[in-house]
Amino acid sequence: MIRAVQIEDEPAAREHLALMLSAMAPDVQLLGQYADITTGQEALAHHRPDLLFLDVEMPGGDGFELLKRLGRWDFGVIFTTAFQRYAIQAIRFSALDYLLKPVQADELRAALDRHRERQAALPADAEQQQGVVANLSGPSHALRLLVHHGGRQHAILPADITYCRAEDNYTNLYLQDGRRFLSARTLKDYDEMLTDLGFLRVHRSFLVNRTAVASVPAQGPLRLTDGTTVEVSLRRRAQVIEALRA
Repeated sequence: MIRAVQIEDEPAAREHLALMLSAMAPDVQLLGQYADITTGQEALAHHRPDLLFLDVEMPGGDGFELLKRLGRWDFGVIFTTAFQRYAIQAIRFSALDYLLKPVQADELRAALDRHRERQAALPADAEQQQGVVANLSGPSHALRLLVHHGGRQHAILPADITYCRAEDNYTNLYLQDGRRFLSARTLKDYDEMLTDLGFLRVHRSFLVNRTAVASVPAQGPLRLTDGTTVEVSLRRRAQVIEALRA
């Protein structure tokens, strides 16, 4: 049984989630629903839930502020939000889940499945949660990718990444200082997160930091500043060359 709490200021959104959980997730017990982070924080201390559904935008303090106040928590978090670009980017960089409102059944089901998988793993450590709080409370230019590798959490500035390479459903991140991290996220995920930060998808298996490109040949692979060569797919070549020469 998953014991859950919801903090959400919109009555219709609270009712919608309660009905969906009742219909499709009988193993989720909704212990209470609260309209602001002050009463919500008190409820968390009282109920000690396994999972928190947390709205981002609320009067009197947003969901990010609640986690900042807590500093440390021992439950899973699934954010619920209307589309807000920076909020979603910060959540994704922090490797947390979010649901767009109105919440859709298939997305809720997938988020709950991921929560169940994480419940079976080791709990998040203090260092990881400090990284989450820093992302959620800091400016957009300071966002760091949180990547679990080698038994610990690493906070990586996107500008420090030279390129990303797909490995099945995982992604290798190659940094300018020579380090490599294997992330349990797809290259598609990183493409969506990093494209607006100067990264370019040049091949189904490669995503490169434009600042790390040393030369743009008319044919053959790209050469990066660290000497690495990266394949460019035939169908993307003209677009890649145009983007890198712009």
